[in-house]
Amino acid sequence: MMAHEVVVHTKITRGPSTRSVCIGIDDGMISAIEKNLDGDRVFHFDDFLAIPGGVDIHTHMRDPGMTDKEDFFTGTKSAAFGGTTTILDMPNTKPPVTNLLAIREKLDLVKSKANIDFGLFGQLGDIDDIPGLARFAIGFKLYMSDTTGAQAITKSLEHLLNSDHLAGKVVTVHAEDPRMFEGKDNSNLHRHNQVRSIKAEFMALKRILSIETPVKLNLAHLTTLESADLARANKSTYEVTPHHLLLHDASKIGTFGKVNPPLRKRSLMNRLFDDLATGRAIIASDHAPHTLEEKEVDFENAPSGLPGVETRVPLMMALAKKGILKHSAVQDMCCTLPAELFNLRKGKIEVGYDADLAFFDLDNMVEIDSEKLHSKCGWTPFEGHDAIFPAGVMLRGKMIVRGGELAIEKTGEFLK
Repeated sequence: MMAHEVVVHTKITRGPSTRSVCIGIDDGMISAIEKNLDGDRVFHFDDFLAIPGGVDIHTHMRDPGMTDKEDFFTGTKSAAFGGTTTILDMPNTKPPVTNLLAIREKLDLVKSKANIDFGLFGQLGDIDDIPGLARFAIGFKLYMSDTTGAQAITKSLEHLLNSDHLAGKVVTVHAEDPRMFEGKDNSNLHRHNQVRSIKAEFMALKRILSIETPVKLNLAHLTTLESADLARANKSTYEVTPHHLLLHDASKIGTFGKVNPPLRKRSLMNRLFDDLATGRAIIASDHAPHTLEEKEVDFENAPSGLPGVETRVPLMMALAKKGILKHSAVQDMCCTLPAELFNLRKGKIEVGYDADLAFFDLDNMVEIDSEKLHSKCGWTPFEGHDAIFPAGVMLRGKMIVRGGELAIEKTGEFLK
């Protein structure tokens, strides 16, 4: 029997059961999954659970133009340490990625910094810019309201979403209707929730879902069960963030919990959490770091956004260890569903898929400590929350995180 380039001894889940296997890897792809395999290079994670490398389809790595908060090297390093091997980056950078020149310049700048695989979003604006963007963009972002670093679309949504060059493409929608915002007094998390209300979210969703379009609408950071129900009723994919699942408007974190759309009431948070039992949501971080200095101001002037790419999968793995979620659901929502949406050869431990793997010691649950995370911003809204971080992370058959260190730097590839 011919030896594989790499063999990993580990455990995987298949439905409700867990079994020990050997994963054979050749040319960066999974080539065999058997009880016993020979390999030229062998890794032993025999007592660890392997899941597919995480796929985070909603990040803001702040590169270019805001690299004091984060840059592509630190952001993708942070992702890797959290077991995520693929990120898709949003376009509200400086300059915004609204045309062919902007996306080419961003790609030229970040491709040499990436520690994991990545794709780039284009920002919808002028319909004439869509053909150029479509040459490189893995998807498109549509803002229905102003938010940090982005302005709302003011043109006809119907006209824009029926561009021939968008047919079959993923358009991720930030759905808030500014006409429904209730006042301007953003003095605390509770008031921020009232201003950018659940009504503003729901009405924006109804509007965007009423449009006949050939695009694949993906609804970002939904915050209520009613929003998720509406998405499913219209057969749209949708994202839920860990912060909308685990934090609420009475959380004692002040400006560090200020985000758009806002954290909701605890009761709404709990009902949204119940939706995870369906396993149909995509869990995305909406990683949007700001510096400590920016956040340590009065609430009204603090920017919206918070980091989360490193803690996304570890938080969910801790919930699975506690029996609150199933491991299979965590893999579906953090890995498989987001990969399938963008037709990526990732997100599954199956023959023919990229050998992106994260290995977890399920007995090693820890409290999140911002000083041990890797984002440049240096803080987390999940301080003290339970998490299970991976002991090792593999990208296309290469061990990129091992022994608490980044074993290989800048090996990420661009995904079109």
